[in-house]
Amino acid sequence: MARIDFYGNYHKALRRALFEFSARTGLLDYDDDAALAKLLNEFERITRTLREHSIHEDEYMHPLLQKYAPDVRLTMAGQHSKLDPELAVLESQLRAIADAKDRSAAGMAFYAAINRYIGSYLQHLADEEDMANPILWERCPHDELAEAVARFRASFALDQVATSFEFMLPALSPPERADLYKTVRDNAPPPVYETLLGVAQKTLAATDYDDLQRRLTL
Repeated sequence: MARIDFYGNYHKALRRALFEFSARTGLLDYDDDAALAKLLNEFERITRTLREHSIHEDEYMHPLLQKYAPDVRLTMAGQHSKLDPELAVLESQLRAIADAKDRSAAGMAFYAAINRYIGSYLQHLADEEDMANPILWERCPHDELAEAVARFRASFALDQVATSFEFMLPALSPPERADLYKTVRDNAPPPVYETLLGVAQKTLAATDYDDLQRRLTL
């Protein structure tokens, strides 16, 4: 029986988004109004994604951790309570750059701050994967974990699932993409599967999409 990994695929996508954002903050000309506005818009999207992911973990995984490993849940909740408020501070810091006397210096200060945050966030992701996942696999019955994940998936409208797939697919390896789509194909209504295949065709390079199609026939 395959293990259920609530965290893996989405964590890969979060890492990719944060790494790419970090690189852009280091390359940006902070005196360029349009570029700064674009960076702020991107950061707002990232913060929404991070906050939503935290809420989903709190709602669907933390009750299981509380039941089977309350000490681990306490650790994870403590990390959330520290990391989530820092996003608002970082957003305020980024917004303030436009009015700074020395925008370049303010931009580099934000660059340093966001990378400190990313360092802490990466440790949080690692702790979930190295502490929460193993304890759930060991102590939580497979059917109970599967039911929690099913409720999580059912909470999304199709357009939300499509947005999530668009975010995840570029961060996944070819076998991971194929496994994801096989799961959808085997469990979701055909129109949902076809819609999400369309997301893959739109999101992936042509060679990657062809590879996905090939793997789905194996």
